[in-house]
Amino acid sequence: MQNKKVILIIDDDPDFLSSLKVTLESAGYRVLAAHNGAEGLQLFNENKPELIMCDIMMEKIDTGIRLVREIRDKNKKIPIYLLSDIGKLTAANIDIYELGCNGALQKPYNVDELLKVVKQEMDIT
Repeated sequence: MQNKKVILIIDDDPDFLSSLKVTLESAGYRVLAAHNGAEGLQLFNENKPELIMCDIMMEKIDTGIRLVREIRDKNKKIPIYLLSDIGKLTAANIDIYELGCNGALQKPYNVDELLKVVKQEMDIT
C-alpha cells in the first residue's frame, strides 16, 4: 500500500478549511489542517508535508506572511500556495513570488483548478 502524500492547509475560516480538507482527501491525499499560523507551524515542524496551502489574511493582516517566511527559513523547497482573493493580494501589494510562494489560488476555489495545481506539485515532489 502506497503512502498518501501529505498536504498541510492553514486557514482561519473553519468552513473553508473543512471544505478544502474534504476535497483533497476525496482526491486521495492525507490532509493536515490548521486553524491558525501557530498551529500550522507546529504541524509543519512535526510532519513532513509535500505541499502547503496557506491563507494569507489570518487573524492579523500579516500572520500568513510571517508564517510563510518562517517556513521558508526552514525549508526552501516545499511548494507553498497562498489561498486568498487574488484582488486583495494585488491591493495589498503582496508579491507572492518575492515572499517565496509558488503561486496563489483564488478563494473560493475552483475544484478542477485546485486539483490540477495539487497534482502537478505532487508529481514534482
